[in-house]
Amino acid sequence: MSRQQRGWRVVLAWALAALAWTADPASAQVFTGRIDVTAQDGTGAVLPGVTVEVTGPQNGSMVTDPQGEAHFLNLPPGTYQVKASLSGFSDYLNRSLVVTAGGAVPLRVSMSVQGVSEQVQVSGETPVIEPKRQTVSTNITNQELQNIPTARDPWVVLQTVPGVIVDRVNVGGSESGQQSNYIAKGATTGDNTWFMDGIPITDMTALGSSPSYYDFDMFQEMQVTTGGADAQQTTPGVQMNFVLKSGTNTPHGSSRIYYENKDLQSSNIPDDLVETLGGVSGKGNRLTKYADYGVELGGPIMKNKWWGWFSAAKTDVNVQTLDGFPDKTTLEDIGAKTSAALNQKLRGNFTFFSGNKKKDGRGAGPENPPETTFIQNGPSKMYKGEVSYVAANSLFLTARGAHVNGPFSLTPKGGFDNGQVFIDHNGVYHNSNTFVDTDRPQVVFNGDGNWFRGRHEIKFGGSARRYTDDTIIEYPGGFLDVELNAAGTTIAIPIRPYHQVNHALYSSFYAGDTISLDRLTFNAAVRFDRTTNSVDAITVQPHPVVPDVLPGVEAPPVEDAVVWNAWSPRVGVTYAVGPERKTIVRGSYASFASQLNATTAGNVSAASYAYAYYLAVDANHNFNIEQGELRSFLSARNIDIDNPASPVNQIASDIRAPRTHEVVAGVDHELMPNFAVSANYTWRRYVDVLWPSTEQPPIGVTSADYFENGRISGTLPDGTPFDQPYYALDADRAPRGNGTLTANREGYHQTFHGIEIAATKRLSNRWMSRVGFSWNDHKEYFDDPSKSIIDPTPVSADPRINGATVTVPTAGSGKSQIYLTLPKYQLTANGFYQGPWGLNLGANFVMRQGYSEMFFANDVGTDDPVYNTKDVLVVGTPGKYRLPTVRSLDARVEKEVSFGRARVAFDVDVFNALNSGTVLGRKYDVEADTYNDVTEIMNPRIVRFGARIQF
Repeated sequence: MSRQQRGWRVVLAWALAALAWTADPASAQVFTGRIDVTAQDGTGAVLPGVTVEVTGPQNGSMVTDPQGEAHFLNLPPGTYQVKASLSGFSDYLNRSLVVTAGGAVPLRVSMSVQGVSEQVQVSGETPVIEPKRQTVSTNITNQELQNIPTARDPWVVLQTVPGVIVDRVNVGGSESGQQSNYIAKGATTGDNTWFMDGIPITDMTALGSSPSYYDFDMFQEMQVTTGGADAQQTTPGVQMNFVLKSGTNTPHGSSRIYYENKDLQSSNIPDDLVETLGGVSGKGNRLTKYADYGVELGGPIMKNKWWGWFSAAKTDVNVQTLDGFPDKTTLEDIGAKTSAALNQKLRGNFTFFSGNKKKDGRGAGPENPPETTFIQNGPSKMYKGEVSYVAANSLFLTARGAHVNGPFSLTPKGGFDNGQVFIDHNGVYHNSNTFVDTDRPQVVFNGDGNWFRGRHEIKFGGSARRYTDDTIIEYPGGFLDVELNAAGTTIAIPIRPYHQVNHALYSSFYAGDTISLDRLTFNAAVRFDRTTNSVDAITVQPHPVVPDVLPGVEAPPVEDAVVWNAWSPRVGVTYAVGPERKTIVRGSYASFASQLNATTAGNVSAASYAYAYYLAVDANHNFNIEQGELRSFLSARNIDIDNPASPVNQIASDIRAPRTHEVVAGVDHELMPNFAVSANYTWRRYVDVLWPSTEQPPIGVTSADYFENGRISGTLPDGTPFDQPYYALDADRAPRGNGTLTANREGYHQTFHGIEIAATKRLSNRWMSRVGFSWNDHKEYFDDPSKSIIDPTPVSADPRINGATVTVPTAGSGKSQIYLTLPKYQLTANGFYQGPWGLNLGANFVMRQGYSEMFFANDVGTDDPVYNTKDVLVVGTPGKYRLPTVRSLDARVEKEVSFGRARVAFDVDVFNALNSGTVLGRKYDVEADTYNDVTEIMNPRIVRFGARIQF
């Protein structure tokens, strides 16, 4: 079928995406660092009783224990001074020790007998490799965040981490008005997690996404974790950990403004694409305005006792689509933190964050005129409190609590009185669009502890998180209409008003022991995760036009519709090679459980998302279907017309959390002070995977119940012919209400093999750099096709080919038909150089293999009573056809002027400096008139001007 039928699927996907205590999304991700001091005399013997003082972003003092050790935990990232003193020995002083988020700095303090010198000062070189590290992670410091030219959002940072791929190319902020999708190491997008200062903020409905957008200058550091055996690590997905700035004894602050507009933008459309991609401007999509400005300030309220920090920022991203339609986004962020040292043992802090996204014209494009776009509004807020207590020199405890909320609304600009949502036979929307209003509050409590006992460090912790999703979805006029031809033949889809309230409780605990045996460190831990998911009682009104087919219902609650219990062991070992311990060899095994979408229970509510199909004719061509224009009833979904109070969908009684088994082997080596390289090999096996939500099997059906229903024939762009059969379920085997089953996909697994190589140079000797390379191989296997392939039809979202490369379809806010396929090669590199006369240079380069081209026949009509239309895949093996390699180079020239402690910088940034016009998307529908036409290329070169002041 033609492209217009895609429209209703996209709208339904929008609606379902809006619906959209586990593998620990509630656990505290490590957002602070630590210093582990070991005091020794000149012979190497340990020294108990040494007084160690740490000053910097946080101050502390301890006395070394009988093993000569002192541990400073929960340190905010930054640079510290360490002083050690003991009667009869010269004092030790290190003025510059760098602590990163999640980092454990091993510091050997060598103290000589007092003599010629009263104080021994050592160089400020901080070890860049950590003997006890159990994670595969990348720390992006504040120096990198500020000095490397980027589009200044978390998603462009993610794409610089080896192994992480992002679904869109952001040129100078062109994509900063909308989140990107991303994956790494074979994990699903739903296993990605977000943390802010130790609090999980992940959206558990749009699973794996962020609930907000952020002020780039509020971050002291970002940490991205992609694997490892740390017991505090959550899912197998990418874990983004934000570390907010804090107040210190030294006043500090910054302000900035960045600006760019269409007059600073080039054109990169080839002559042969001007007609299809040039649009009204002849230059394609245009970034008409980008403005980013804000301020942050921190310092002492009462020196050595009480500190405060505050930030406020606003970002405007205005884009003009091909047809000249505007898409305007405003991001507003406020952050505040106050912390206090109540005494030497007890500290506390309180954090507030507010992030609001206002978007006028969401979804604007050639097929979405202004009245069918959305106005989005969504203020997200977090209130967080934390207490840290040093119970003894060997026992450290921390507790946190937070309330996080991420509500938003999508209001169609056409309103409710402008007609039904209608998609004409050319695929153009008319009248209006879907209304969505959702509230997603969550309450989190978590805590952790560290107990040092000789060679042992016992780590333990627990968490509880209650998440609620309260969502309303309505269609103007109650219909989504898809016109099939110019004569007005239409598929009319009445959709019952939707309202559900789902709850999920995620809880966990973990315990582990790290044993240090000189050069050898051994880590063993276990974690337990429990998830329960329920849906409230609710009353839903009948459809206003076809109440006999979609009647109202008083749905009872469904308690504990899903219960997951998962034990996950973790084991790791590291060994320091050589007398200077500049090389660390490491290996680990970890088991992870995935996280559950909080709306899963809603599938088995009598108030689930119910709709029907009618054949109709828009006889008067007014882009609306009146009741008299409905010709015949075809089918209904998610409802039993004869018994509407009885749910038709089911959740398998033995459903369990998907599992990931991971083995990592790696080596870290310090080439020179402040410069380290690392290499890791990762193997993963994914089992107990859930059926894709769009391909859940009909209840009680097997592959034997399907028959060949037709064939799609044609030729691929390279001339290869195809003749692909598609299948339909025997109508006599259709379950009651066409119900489907939420379950694990038996007889199926995935594997991942990957290599990542990284080099990190901290800022010293006037330069810094970070380089990463990854190679990836991600395959899926159908071990028992009788269980893992129910419908034999290969579709674009589920190719069902044994041993094929895994491809993940993504979409969002004007983006569609993006098929994330882990690249065989990915290279990222950035660097910063402090030149003479305050002239500084920065650059950022990203290169990766192109994503898959998944050619298919869109929305093929079938006789299947459950899945009436199917996107039939004709390409054969996924990954055989790929888009071109993406290369993006950004550059900066900066002039810095210093005034005492203050530094003023004037930046000129050039994004897509090579003005590449790399193809990012094509029309993959083999039945469309525009089949294989280019639909998107990289945005052209653009210049951004910036000014910053920092003290």
